[in-house]
Amino acid sequence: MRKFLCRLLPMTMMAALALTTPQAAFAGKPVGYAACPGFNVTVTSTGGTQDVRMTRVKDGIIYTIVAGRGTTITVTNVESEESVTFGTKGSVTRTAQDIETGSIDFSLSGANLVLLFDKVDVGGPSTVLYTGLVKFTTDSNYTLLEPMDQVSGTQRDICAELS
Repeated sequence: MRKFLCRLLPMTMMAALALTTPQAAFAGKPVGYAACPGFNVTVTSTGGTQDVRMTRVKDGIIYTIVAGRGTTITVTNVESEESVTFGTKGSVTRTAQDIETGSIDFSLSGANLVLLFDKVDVGGPSTVLYTGLVKFTTDSNYTLLEPMDQVSGTQRDICAELS
């Protein structure tokens, strides 16, 4: 599930992500993701559009551009059930995946929610809404091994709002 989540998050928030997991009628609280210090969060979204604008392979690199807009995202603290909801006007995700090494360069512009996981990602755990430009590289498992390459614009610390 982590690999699935990490693959989709950069593409929506990363503006048009729908990560609702159906719960059984007798299930307890959802487990969520270890993306905030001291508590787990769940992420859901409604509305919006997301389109793969281009994918091409050149010189051993897979280039992809995904664009979306108009998504409403809700992040919820699993323990307290407190939530933060915000709209996104749009985002563009550009990726370049090296076929040989599997490493992926991400360039996110617009409004993007980035979750970094505890004990896995450098700088994690954190859940931040970036509005502007964010650049980083992951390994083939979508794990952030180095700090963000570039961050410009505004940052909204969702974990701080939910603690």
